[in-house]
Amino acid sequence: EDTPRKSTARAKMERKARPSSAETHPTDSTGQSSKPRPKAQEPWQLQKAALKEKFPEGWQPRKRLSPDALAGIRALNAQFPDVYTTDALADKFQVSAEAIRRILKSKWRPSVDEEEERQQRWFKRGKQVWEQKAALGIKP
Repeated sequence: EDTPRKSTARAKMERKARPSSAETHPTDSTGQSSKPRPKAQEPWQLQKAALKEKFPEGWQPRKRLSPDALAGIRALNAQFPDVYTTDALADKFQVSAEAIRRILKSKWRPSVDEEEERQQRWFKRGKQVWEQKAALGIKP
């Protein structure tokens, strides 16, 4: 019969019989293994690498949303996160799920002056779009 003491002694002997990591891997002058071990990446690092591969020139969305639409997206997701998921909002606003993810992730909020300036720019842009469509004979 093995007692706990005997099994501990046997385990110590087996550990001594195994070669140490220094014996199995060559080392450099600092005593460190010359073979670097790949570190497991964190989930955010994997996501960042995937986005860099998907958008090599950086993020440039095709469709722009108004400041009011951005606020609406944030409000819907905050009030009803189980109903207005990223995919549901992407379908509703006809933009990519990546665009919605970035909108929800963003913590930036404009100051009062910035908000007023953004609203004026958006109104001006809307007028230009209407004029262009009217010139083409398309009902805006």
